[in-house]
Amino acid sequence: MSMTEQELLEGIRQCRVADLSDGMDALGLVSKGTMSTEMTPIRPGISFAGWAWTVKLEHSNETFEPCSTVEEYMEQNDKFCGNIYSFMKEMKKQDVTDHVLVIDMEGYPGGILGSENMMKYTLDGMVGAVVDGGCRDIYECNLEQVNVFSTKKTFQHVSGRMKMGEIGVPVKCAGVHIEPRDIICADDDGVLVIPQERAEEVLTFARAILQKDQKVRTSHYEALGFKPDETLARVDS
Repeated sequence: MSMTEQELLEGIRQCRVADLSDGMDALGLVSKGTMSTEMTPIRPGISFAGWAWTVKLEHSNETFEPCSTVEEYMEQNDKFCGNIYSFMKEMKKQDVTDHVLVIDMEGYPGGILGSENMMKYTLDGMVGAVVDGGCRDIYECNLEQVNVFSTKKTFQHVSGRMKMGEIGVPVKCAGVHIEPRDIICADDDGVLVIPQERAEEVLTFARAILQKDQKVRTSHYEALGFKPDETLARVDS
């Protein structure tokens, strides 16, 4: 790779997901890496790109026993969460800056992500999270401006429903096979996965496509009397 990893990531972040998708088409990777349209942002305007940091969850055979006291519930919940969120221990051992948390839970509508843990992942350096499953506390998540795409919105927890599977393994998320350190790109149009080994080639085409678009749209702005905005200068022409 002639570019450094940071140069590659910064270049990809300048492009729209649409440009990057066209770049994939140019390499014959038509519709490859395109997540299902079920994968949506929790609010408009979320945009990020980073290396995939993968987690696989599985359905649990255990669930809550009826509780007589708050303490009983808390004890059960702590046990379930200790297993489910054990991936956070591994996260602490690694530098996850510029990574995207990718969670495969087969579309189960449980809230693995929420307002507290997403702030924690952001503090750890994660640029965003993509889950084939649920996010909850969405009003609070949006107040906090954390970056989440999910296939489900829910109020349910994952406690008593899911259990830890594997960390740092290939996963399938919203219909797409993802290897650790593939590049996850997301904006209002959706989520695209770029294979790490093809990313520089994709970027070469995407930049040229975006440069042409900026030039043509600039002329349209001028004809229509629009004031220029930041979308006309995402990359140097």
